[in-house]
Amino acid sequence: MPPTLEDVQVERPADGTAVVVFSGEHDLATKDEVTKLLESLLWEDDLLVADFSSASFVDSAMLGVLLATNEQARELGKTFRLQLGTAAIVRRAFEICGVFAVIERVATREEALVPGEQ
Repeated sequence: MPPTLEDVQVERPADGTAVVVFSGEHDLATKDEVTKLLESLLWEDDLLVADFSSASFVDSAMLGVLLATNEQARELGKTFRLQLGTAAIVRRAFEICGVFAVIERVATREEALVPGEQ
């Protein structure tokens, strides 16, 4: 039986905007499902936020998904942001892999929802 995305919720705070809220652990087990979800949301929305504020763990597979999503968003002329205010271990994983140098990061939902490039 394939894994499910029970620790992932999609919120729609405005037209053309999706916020994907990640809680718990995110790793290779859900990589394919998360990839499909984020890709489909990029086609539908102009602003996509990945909120890792409630996540307790991420691995390199998930970081790769986020980097690929960021690249796809740029190609499509869309905005992709990370919202972090999260566990130190999660923040450190993003730092070590250099994600912050590539993907726009914000600390609050208010900052995350500002339209277009910040």
